[in-house]
Amino acid sequence: MKKSIFAILIVIMAVTKTYAGWYECFSYKGKIDKYPISLSFQIKDGYFGEKKKKNFNLIGVYKYDNHNNPIRLEGVIDFKKNKILLYEISNEKYTATFEFEFSKEKCVGVWTNLSTNQHLSLQLTNTSILIDQIEENEFKDIEILQAGSLTEFYFIGVYSKKSNHDKAQMDKLKIIHKKDNTIFQIIDFSKIKTLTGNIRTIIFDNVEITDNKKKELIVWNDVGRMGGYLTITFNAKTNKFKLDPKPIIDGPN
Repeated sequence: MKKSIFAILIVIMAVTKTYAGWYECFSYKGKIDKYPISLSFQIKDGYFGEKKKKNFNLIGVYKYDNHNNPIRLEGVIDFKKNKILLYEISNEKYTATFEFEFSKEKCVGVWTNLSTNQHLSLQLTNTSILIDQIEENEFKDIEILQAGSLTEFYFIGVYSKKSNHDKAQMDKLKIIHKKDNTIFQIIDFSKIKTLTGNIRTIIFDNVEITDNKKKELIVWNDVGRMGGYLTITFNAKTNKFKLDPKPIIDGPN
């Protein structure tokens, strides 16, 4: 895979963020009107390089729990007013907005369809907080919805961090049926010597689909100088996903 731009970004981030990780994530369960959803966002100041997005400092993902197709979000948190504006992205266009007051417990606001201007009530209850920017922080079993998905399955990374470690890590990957939210398989990374799921600066992008038809994916891994990835393939005969335990270094070692 040719990811030279990403490699340059990793070098820059390695210089500026060596003291700790770069994840500050808030996850919620709730409803848009009567429709149950799961929503997460990551505070990522300075990630967006486009001029019109110079104030953007949030990126996220959400899904309707009856459909389970992850939908990307990006937007702004105004720390002075404690207000959040998130844009729903579909086919590279903004299709809806989420507007609510930020809270680490419960959020109430409005979801708006940008095509019809329809307004629906929004209610969110916090389910987890993942912050690895402070070395003393310690947590485990934090579930983070990944933005990439297959036709039949979506993915949830299960994260932890030990005290005085400088990065969160993905311990497991849950592979879940979209049709009924049942767990199809759990991939365990505990025997991998290098940490998994913490290379992409946006936490929701640490699982990447490489071939949807063949059900092949990679999970980013902290191997080598600039990171690499683990490969997961699907075996039709056994009806199971298989993890290759040897990470592949992406770029120079």
